[in-house]
Amino acid sequence: MDSIIVGTAGHIDHGKTALVKALTGHDTDTLAEEKRRGISINLGFANFKLPSGRVLGIVDVPGHEKFIKNMLAGATGIDVALIIIAANEGIMPQTQEHIDILGYLNIQKSLIVLTKIDLVDEEFKELVIEDIELAIAGTFLAGTKIVQVDSLSKRGFEHLIEALDELTKDVNKRSFTKNPRMNIDRIFSVKGHGTVVTGTLMEGVLRTEDEVMVYPPGIAAKVRNLQVHDCDVPAACAGQRTAINISGVAVDEIQRGDTVAFRDSVYVTDRIDVRFSIVKNTRFELGKYYQLKFYVGAAEEVASFIPITAKKVKAGDTGYAQIQLEHKLAVLKGDCFVLRTISPVTTIGGGVIVDPQPAAYRKISEELVQAVRRKDSASADEIVEQYIRQHPFTDFAGIAGFLNRELEAAMLQELIQEQRIYRFDKQYVHMDFIAGLQYEIEDWLQDYHQKYSLRRGMPKAELLEKSTVTDKKQFEMLLAYFSTQQVVKTEQNLVCLYEFVPSLSPGQQRFRDEMEAVMTKSGYTLLTARELTGGNKAKQQVLEFMLLDGAVVLPGQYILSKKMYEQAREIVKTLYREQGIIKLPDVRDALNASRKYALMILERFDQEKYTRRQGEDRVLYRNNK
Repeated sequence: MDSIIVGTAGHIDHGKTALVKALTGHDTDTLAEEKRRGISINLGFANFKLPSGRVLGIVDVPGHEKFIKNMLAGATGIDVALIIIAANEGIMPQTQEHIDILGYLNIQKSLIVLTKIDLVDEEFKELVIEDIELAIAGTFLAGTKIVQVDSLSKRGFEHLIEALDELTKDVNKRSFTKNPRMNIDRIFSVKGHGTVVTGTLMEGVLRTEDEVMVYPPGIAAKVRNLQVHDCDVPAACAGQRTAINISGVAVDEIQRGDTVAFRDSVYVTDRIDVRFSIVKNTRFELGKYYQLKFYVGAAEEVASFIPITAKKVKAGDTGYAQIQLEHKLAVLKGDCFVLRTISPVTTIGGGVIVDPQPAAYRKISEELVQAVRRKDSASADEIVEQYIRQHPFTDFAGIAGFLNRELEAAMLQELIQEQRIYRFDKQYVHMDFIAGLQYEIEDWLQDYHQKYSLRRGMPKAELLEKSTVTDKKQFEMLLAYFSTQQVVKTEQNLVCLYEFVPSLSPGQQRFRDEMEAVMTKSGYTLLTARELTGGNKAKQQVLEFMLLDGAVVLPGQYILSKKMYEQAREIVKTLYREQGIIKLPDVRDALNASRKYALMILERFDQEKYTRRQGEDRVLYRNNK
C-alpha cells in the first residue's frame, strides 16, 4: 500500500488543524496548551486513505512565527504540501515564509487550499485568489491548483479529496534499496516499553530487530517494535510516518534532529559544502563567518556562513558556500536545508548539500570554486572521480554513500579502463594520487641513495614514516603496484629505485681493492673484520658493501672474500667427485688452511645446504652435484 507524506503550511489561524480534523476526524492538537490557546505549537499527525487506496500520512505544522523550527522539523521529508490560506485574510507574512521554506525543501507536489470561504462573499474571494496567483508567480507554486473549502460544513471537501488523489498518483517513489534513515522529530517514553522516536522514514526499509545507530551522538540501539499509522508492523518503508521503539537509548540521551540509521551510513560532520540561494526580499548581506541558524532534517544548529563564489551575498543571489556548524549533524549529499537569521529571526535562504565532509578552505581560489561546482553539477562519473581523488582508498559503499544515489559497478570499471582510477583489492584510488605519491617516493629514494650509495635501499618503515599514506597495508599495496610499474624494487624490508645498484666511489673502490689484496695474500688463514679495517669507519662501510656483494662473515667475525668463498666451493665439489666423500683433513689440505678455518667453511656450507654431514664426513646435496 502506497504511503505518501502530506504536510500543511500557512499562517497562524488560517485553519490548518481544522482542515486536517475535518478530513481525517483526528484532532492533531494534543497538548493542553494548544487547546487552551487555540493554536498549534508542536507537530501533529494523522492519516487518511484516498479513494485510490493510497494512504496519506499528514503532518500538521504550527503556523506561528515562534514555532517555525517546529514547522521545519515536520516539513522536511514531505512529498506533498498543502498551503493553507484563509479566504478572509489572504496571504500573510507567515504564509510567505512557509512558501519560501517549502521551495528550499524541494517539495515534489503542492496544492493551495483556500479555507474559511464561508466568511467572505464571492467578490472578495475572487480578489484573494487574484492576490494569491500574483504572489506565487515566479515561485515553485506558479500554476498550482487552488481548492476552496469550508472545514466546518465540509463544503468543497469532495474536490479536495479528488485533487489529492490526482496529485499523489505520480509522486516519485522513494528508494527502498538505500540504507534506512529517519530524522527524529518527536521523542517520548512509553511505560513498560521505553524510548520511542518518530519521524518520516526518508529511505530504505527498517525492520524489527535491526541494529541501528542514533547519530550524531553515535549510540548503538536495536529496533524493538515499529508502528505505521498507529499499527504494529514488521517493517517500515521509505515515505512512511514511523514510530520506532528502540532499546539501548534513554530519552535524555537524544534530541529532536538526531538521526536513526545503520552504522556508518550517514556523515556526522560539522563542515558542509552547499549550493544556496537567498530570498529576493531580504535586506541582509552575508559575508564571511556570518552567523545563521541552519536547518536540515529535523535539526537546528547555529552555523557560520563562508561564501565561496562571492565575498558578499545579498538578496536573490545564488552560489556555493561552506557551512561550519557549532555542533555536528548527521547528513547526506543531496539533503535540503534552510537558513534563517538569528536576530531578527527570519528565513533568508536555503539550498542543497553538495559535500557533507569537505576540507576546510584556507584560501578561496577559482580552482576551488570549480571543484565545488563539479561536486554539484558534474556528471555522475565526474563526481565519483573527484570524490575518489579527495578520498583515496575508499570502497564501493563509501562512494555510494557520498553520492546518496544508486551506484553502478560498471561506472567504476569504466573509470579504471580509462586509467582515471585504480582498484586495490576492494578500495579505489585516483591515478593523480598515485602519481603524486610516486614522485614523492622517487625523490625520497633518490636522496637516500645519494646519501647511502652502498646500501641496498631504504627501510620500508622509514619510507612509511615519510608518506602521507599512514596505513601499512595500503602502503604495501602501493609499493607492490610501483614494483609492477618498475618504479621501485623491494627486497625483504628494503626499498630502492628500480634501476638503482649500490656502487663504490673511486676512493671506496681503492679500499675494497686493498682489503681484497690482503685477504688474497692471507689465503684461507682468515682475518677478522677488525683486522681488515683497522677500525676505519670508511673501510667498515666498504666491507658491509662487500658482504652484500657476496663476501661471507663466519663465526668470530672472520671474513671470507667472495672470490675465495666461490673457490672453496669448487674445491669441495672436486673432492666429492674424485672421492665420493668429503673429509675434513682433505679440505684442510686442499685449502692450505688450519683445521679450525676449514671446519668453519664446511659448517657454513652445511648451513646453506651445499653439503650435509654423513657420519664424520660430508657429501654434497643432490642438486649441487
